[in-house]
Parts: sequence; structure tokens; C-alpha cells
Amino acid sequence: MTGPIVVWWIKRDIRLADNACLNEAAALGADVLPMFCVEPSILNAADSSAMHGHAQWQAVEALRQQLRQRGVDVLIAYGEIVEKLEKLYALVPFTHLLSHEEIGNDLTFRRDRAVAQWCRQRGVTYREFPQSSVRRGGVNRDRFQQLWQKRIVAVAPLPIPPLQQAEPLRRLAAATSFPKLPAYGPRRDWQPVTEVDAHATLADFLNRRGYRYRGGISSPNTAFHAGSRLSVHLAWGTLTARQVWHAVQQRLHDLDPHDPTTPRWHSSLEAFLSRLHWRDHFTQRLESEPELEFRSIHPCYRDIPYENDERLLAAWCEGLTGYPLVDAVMRCLRTTGFVNFRMRAMVTSFACHVLHLDWRRIHPHLAQVFRDYDPGIHLSQLQMQAGVVGWNAIRVYNPTKQLLDWDADCHFVQQWVPELRRYSAPQICHGDALPGYPRPIVPFAPRAKQMTDLLYRIRQSPEAQQATPSVHARHGSRKPGPAIRSRPRRPRPRRPRSPGPTGPTLFDDPASETESF
Repeated sequence: MTGPIVVWWIKRDIRLADNACLNEAAALGADVLPMFCVEPSILNAADSSAMHGHAQWQAVEALRQQLRQRGVDVLIAYGEIVEKLEKLYALVPFTHLLSHEEIGNDLTFRRDRAVAQWCRQRGVTYREFPQSSVRRGGVNRDRFQQLWQKRIVAVAPLPIPPLQQAEPLRRLAAATSFPKLPAYGPRRDWQPVTEVDAHATLADFLNRRGYRYRGGISSPNTAFHAGSRLSVHLAWGTLTARQVWHAVQQRLHDLDPHDPTTPRWHSSLEAFLSRLHWRDHFTQRLESEPELEFRSIHPCYRDIPYENDERLLAAWCEGLTGYPLVDAVMRCLRTTGFVNFRMRAMVTSFACHVLHLDWRRIHPHLAQVFRDYDPGIHLSQLQMQAGVVGWNAIRVYNPTKQLLDWDADCHFVQQWVPELRRYSAPQICHGDALPGYPRPIVPFAPRAKQMTDLLYRIRQSPEAQQATPSVHARHGSRKPGPAIRSRPRRPRPRRPRSPGPTGPTLFDDPASETESF
């Protein structure tokens, strides 16, 4: 091994295709040593869970099999990354460390900085490659669309390059394996996370399930099939937004204009593309202001006197609030790691506006039960649904209305709350006393009004009126440009706008800005 040796540090980029690290290694003519590090500090973090560890284990094991077919193996390390890099460097003085940018929480950000410092001290060339339109260190919001165009639209996904790995590196990697942790093993209820599954899920969505995307992703009953189910793959990097965008464009191009199903296909896929774009928008918000993990991005909402009653928090986490749809969603999440966006927004809104729990208190539990946990989206959405951003409409989702709108026959509720299976849908929907099931833990209307009144008082205060324009300028959305859509769309009647800052309290949610993938 006389030439350059490249270590590819695998993080949330567990794939071969569209992989800038592997393409860079091939361009250097280097031996490549893929390395995945099981880091105890991250495994034990408050926002981490067995569901996440399992997703990474599953994806890396599948990646390892793919690489072995190409004569390359993956080094599995257990310990803190800087410590393991130092040990590896003593054995194999590698010249380059390559990774993809990870827009994570404060813990992973500090870890990445420590790795960069170690590389400088050792004289190792360290390069991080973007895998989205999110720009490190923040970006002028008016330029965000330019980055989307440059990185996602204008560049085709990278092919899998030829790889080489010297025999000593292969022997070193082959001698390692995942530690025996409870997270690792088959889980029937958890969506598979591998590169092969990612492409199969994308193909199934584009050719079959995506037809019902528009109109099918709001109900917890239909979203499991009508949704793209790509969020888990985008979160762990078994697929990139660039791959998805180009695949959707190809599908739109191939639609038969004479087929009567084409208009609906076109409508659904355009709706999906807009939400794919929103994904990077929310992630950019965290990258531009990392402190939003710990405090509201709007300074006037940082001292809300939440009650933070531990009894209410525990009931919400366990799905024992006495509100059937809330309880069903929380139990479904704990088992499967997935529900659609509307249901995620509802349980967040309920926790903050009705149970009066700080969004920072509910953050760890929700992160743990989201198999597709992505800090940028998660933290931004928590603040938005908690009503502490300062310019979005304050959304208070009425769980009873949501039940009547999206699960009137109570199929979802009875699937996940078995103690309600002996009751009829009208009994469940109309809030009758149901022996064996708890009464509502708090009254909905007065509690919701108390919190929304407080949020509106803050919004209308002189301090907020002065601060909101500058906060919005840094983090507010911009209208997406034509790069998102493949062709012009006929104008449609606009929905009535949601009430603004001085409007009435919202006890029934308006149309959501985003839905889950």
C-alpha cells in the first residue's frame, strides 16, 4: 500500500449510489476503507433509541454485503470516533478522511468539529461533501432555491464507481463486526432500511402507490400506503433527495398524456416534489441556527410558563390520555416508528397546547419513536406545531374532529387501542364514558384556549412585532421557483388563508403546509 488510502466515514449516507465519497476515492486512485463507528455517546443520547440503532445496523450490514461483492469490506468500530481514528491511524496511516455532511444535533456537530481538529493535527486531508441543498453555516434564504437548482436539479445522481481495497485493509475490516447490542436483530414492525429497500420503495411509489398520494396522506389509515414511505431512507441516507427528484422527473416525463389516470398522477407527484423541497428548507433552518435545539428561534417565545406536569407527560408518552386518536398515534409510533405528518402534528399540538408541555420536554420521546428521525425536520416542526415560531398560524388540532375527519369508523384507533375494540365507532367518537378506558386526562377547550390566548398575546406584543420581521427574514420560507416542477400547472382556486396573527383561535386545523413523505 504505497498510494493514498482513503477512509470513508459512514454516517447518514449508507449507500453506494450517488456517493461523493466513493467517487472521490476512485478519482484519487486510492484504496478505500469504509468505516462505520458505533458511538456510545450517540447511542445513549436522549434523542436516540434502539429503533435508530437498528436502522443503521440493518443498512450497514446490507451495504457490507454489496461492498464485499466488489472486493471491499467495511470496518466496524465501537467507541468514540476520534479515539477509533487514532487507533486506526496507528495501524494504517491513511491520507484522506471523507464523509458526507450530517446536519444533526449539537452532539454530532461537536463530534464533527473534533474530527476535523484531529485531522488537522495529524495532517490528514478531511473533506465533507454535501448530500442535499442545505449549506453549511447557513445561507441567505433568497439563495436557497439557487442551491436546490445547483445541487439537486442540475446534477444527475452519481454512478457507483469502481473501488479498490488492498488485501491488508480487507483483512482488517473483515475481522470486525457489530457489537452485541439489544438494538440489533429482526424487528417485524419496523420499516426495512437498506439501499435495496430504498429503491424498491421508490419504484413502488412511482408506479403504484403514488397515485393516491394527494388526498391519501392525511388519514392514518391510508398514509401507510399512499405516502411515499421514503422519509426513513432519506433520514439514514440509503437514498438521496437528488435520486428521488430525478426519478420523479423521469416518471412525469413517461406519463402517457392520453391515459385517464395521468392528471391525478401528475397532481400527486407535483405535491410530493413540493414536500421534498420543504424537507431541505426545514433542515436549513437548523443548520442556520443550531440553537433552535435548545430554544425558540423567536426570542419572545423563550420563557413560556409551561406546566410540564410529569403525570401528563407520562400519560401522553404511553398513549393513556383518554383521547382515542392521540393514544392510538402514540402507541402506533412506539410499535412501528411511523405515522403520517398530520397525526404527528396533532400529538405535538396536543402536548403543547392542551397538556401545556414544553416542546423541549416532548422532543426526546418523539425523536426516539420516529424511525425516520431527522433533527433538522424534527426540531423545526416541533417549534412550528408548538406555535413558538412567531409567524405561522397557531394550529390547535382538535383530536375529536380529527377522529371524525380521518378515522370515523375507528379502524386505526381500534387497531392500536385494543381496549376500545368492544365499543362501537359512535361510542368512541362521541366521547361516551367507556369502562376500561381512561376519561380525558384534561379538558380540551379551556386548556387549548388558555395556551393560544397566551401565544397570541406574545405575538401581538410590541417586542414581538419588532423582532418578528428579522426572524422571518432569516428563517421564513420563500416561494419555490420553477425548478421544483417539470412543467407549468394550470392555476387552481386558492384555499382561504388561515387567520393571521390577530385572527381567532384555531381549534380546527387549517390545511397543513407539509405532510410526511
